[in-house]
Amino acid sequence: MEQHLQREYTIAVPLLKENLTNYLVIEYKGKESQRFVHLAKHLFKTLEIAQYSVYEGKDKERIQVFISVEEMTLEDAHKQLTLISHALKTKMSKNWKCLPSTSLPQSYNIVTLPYRIIQGNL
Repeated sequence: MEQHLQREYTIAVPLLKENLTNYLVIEYKGKESQRFVHLAKHLFKTLEIAQYSVYEGKDKERIQVFISVEEMTLEDAHKQLTLISHALKTKMSKNWKCLPSTSLPQSYNIVTLPYRIIQGNL
């Protein structure tokens, strides 16, 4: 773990176990990371999403938002993430990906562990 935090190695973990997840993840990569964080916080308040944390990825232009959810199927997670993604797209150009995704094999629905917390509500 120390080597990960020193950015010598990257550690990734699976989001799905037996087609179920407890987290929805939005990974942003772009030059407007601060705007993305502000927009996501506002959207989550509107959607009454209270259990989420925002992290910095490998650099300041990479943001990871983890939304804690009750255990849900991949299909339900995909529906929820599609709703969130469409709402974000109305305010800024799409520079993010959402996980877990039905378009990926289960073994590819992984997320790298973040490096630094920006805001935690989990």
